[in-house]
Amino acid sequence: MKEQFLKFRTNFVLGLLAAFGLGISSPAVWAQEKGGALKAWATIQQSVKDLETAVQSKNLHAIHDPSMKIRSPIRTLKGHSSMLSGDKGQKVSAALKQLDSSVTDLHSAADEGNQAKAEEALKSLENAFNQLKAEDPESAFKGM
Repeated sequence: MKEQFLKFRTNFVLGLLAAFGLGISSPAVWAQEKGGALKAWATIQQSVKDLETAVQSKNLHAIHDPSMKIRSPIRTLKGHSSMLSGDKGQKVSAALKQLDSSVTDLHSAADEGNQAKAEEALKSLENAFNQLKAEDPESAFKGM
């Protein structure tokens, strides 16, 4: 009986500590997330420039890093897009989905060493990026 009580008390105390720790860290996580969408947007813009440069200079090996770096910011903006009002969130989400798909196509073309496919995928990527830019992500996510 005493062993059960000690086990219960230990689990209870550990549970309280875990809950308390999560409660303390939440404001820090929220503060970090506040600039997350704008940082993600800046990273996406830079990654698109890097991808354009790599394809235009016919350096397909240089596609790998920016195509990997852009994934996390796309996910970040997808998560934030659900908080946008009206159909703006849907438009942003659709553009991000297309952007992600185009990045995958571009990465695959680079892996194959196929310059023509890479140029085609880059056009698709630029179209998706322009759709996203048309929704003005910077001002849309600024208040978050």
